[in-house]
Amino acid sequence: MKFMVDHMLIKLGKYLRILGYDAAWNKDLRTHELILRANIEDRIFLTRNTRLADQYPPVKKSIVIGSTDPVEQLYEVVRQTGLDIRTFLFSRCIKCNLMLDKVADKAEIRAAVHPNVYESFDQFFKCQGCGTVFWLGSHVRNTCAKLKLPECSIRPG
Repeated sequence: MKFMVDHMLIKLGKYLRILGYDAAWNKDLRTHELILRANIEDRIFLTRNTRLADQYPPVKKSIVIGSTDPVEQLYEVVRQTGLDIRTFLFSRCIKCNLMLDKVADKAEIRAAVHPNVYESFDQFFKCQGCGTVFWLGSHVRNTCAKLKLPECSIRPG
């Protein structure tokens, strides 16, 4: 399942990526351009705009989000689509939307992380797109708590 997120819901898009789902947005595109791209790429368009049909081109698939709270928005999408919130958790880069790869030899990322992080963790994951390195630090646990997720682990693609 793939999503296109309008300008009002970028935080929701980041949360969808944390769950491992393909969520795209582009701050430089206008809403009608995002809708056209969503239609072409077979994405579900996520918006808070209740007058979408009156103002923009027809959307093939959309969900109008009611809540203003990003965590509640996430669970609106989960309820309406039946998303699996466990299987793909932390498998996608939150920055560029690509799947993460497990780093086979942690020596290859030594220069990319703080020495304390390098010494404290054995398992790392890397985005082949932007080069960001991820690990199972307290930020993962904190994110899981914030999003009320039952499980905290990175699952490389």
